This record gives sequence, structure tokens and C-alpha cells, in this order.
Amino acid sequence: MSGPKEIPPEGVSRGATLTEQVYLQLRNGLLRGDWKPGDKISARSLSRSLGVSLTPSREAIAYLANEGAIHVSDTRMYSIPELDWQQYEEITRIRIQLEPMATQMAVEAAASDFVEQLEQINEDLKQRIKAEDFDAGLRLDSDFHLTIYDAAGSAVLRRLIDTLWLQIGPTRTRLSHEYRRRLVGYENHRAVIAAFKKNDASAAAEAMRRDLRQGADAIITVLKNTPPQSD
Repeated sequence: MSGPKEIPPEGVSRGATLTEQVYLQLRNGLLRGDWKPGDKISARSLSRSLGVSLTPSREAIAYLANEGAIHVSDTRMYSIPELDWQQYEEITRIRIQLEPMATQMAVEAAASDFVEQLEQINEDLKQRIKAEDFDAGLRLDSDFHLTIYDAAGSAVLRRLIDTLWLQIGPTRTRLSHEYRRRLVGYENHRAVIAAFKKNDASAAAEAMRRDLRQGADAIITVLKNTPPQSD
């Protein structure tokens, strides 16, 4: 496992809900792949990164541990969980049911300028991959997906998706650089965008399903060759 991970501050503000703000920032980092499997988390390093006291950092970590997004060892050390390929495949099967559904709903509910927003995210993704800034590319890939799921307008569906992404977000960083360089995700996103332009909800859902399946298969291949480490 690597050492304690620090995340960049994103304007955490003072107030009565400081713990919630730290929780949301840490949670968003997990969703977007800012953390990698095996990364250690400490309240001290988190509080230092965000400029807050230890208490809200401890509480935020504890909340996410209760949600299963952070692993707690027998010695009470916190770290990002390491999924094996069977666990990742199980979650993928559920994602493939929920996320195309959200995509289909988004086609029916999206605003007129939504396609331009998706195109901008996807082109930024392409540029980051070409520059071999794979961490930024993964964050943009996450933004592409989560922006669509937000547009679906279903708080219940988004919560279900987020629950799964909290578990798999860090493991998505295992996607090989070779796979990313081939721009498979970028091209799949273009198919999603094309379906949005045609207002074809079924085609958008199918393109999203293909993107999820291909990406998951590539990650599972890596996981089969690099089993998770033990504590």
C-alpha cells in the first residue's frame, strides 16, 4: 500500500456543516477516481490538506467507512478498498442495469445546450489522454458519466449509482494506459453524444452499456493479473 494520500482543497468553507463538507469532498474524490486502491487515509493528513480540524476529518472518514467506501483494518487503519475481479464484475452487472437507464432518462430530460457540454468534456478528455495525463483524463471520464446521470433528474437513481461508484471509483484507476491511449472511452462517448443529438434514448443507452462493458472487461483483465494485497 502507498502512504497517506493528500487531496487538494476545493474551497471548504467554515460553518455548522463542516463535517458534511469534508465528507462530500472526500466522497466526490472517491467517485472521480482521485484515490487509488490501497491508498491510506488518515484524519491528520486530510485535515491538513483541507485546512480543517481533526474532528470533521475523523467523522467524514468514519461515515464513508460505514458506507463501505473506506476499508478499516483490524488495527483501525483506514485505506481505500482493493476489489478483486469477481467483486468488480458483480458491481458491473448492476451498473449495466442502472446507468443505461439513467442515460435514457437523460436523453428525454436534457436541456438544449446539454450536448455541447458533453462534447466539451469529451474533447478535454481526449486532450488529457494525448498528453498522457491519465489522472485528469479519468476525472473527466467520471465527469462525463456523472453529468449524464445528473441530467436524468432522478435523485433515487443517482443515489443508487453513487453507491456503486463509491465502491468502484478507485479501482477504475487500474485501467491500463494502453487501453486509454486507444481512446476507446472517448469513441464510445462520441456514440453516446450522437444518440443525444438524434434524441434516440435507446441508442444512447446501448452506447453507454457498451462503454461500461468494454471498460470493465479491461479492468477485470488487469485485476486477474494483479490480485489485491492483504493488510
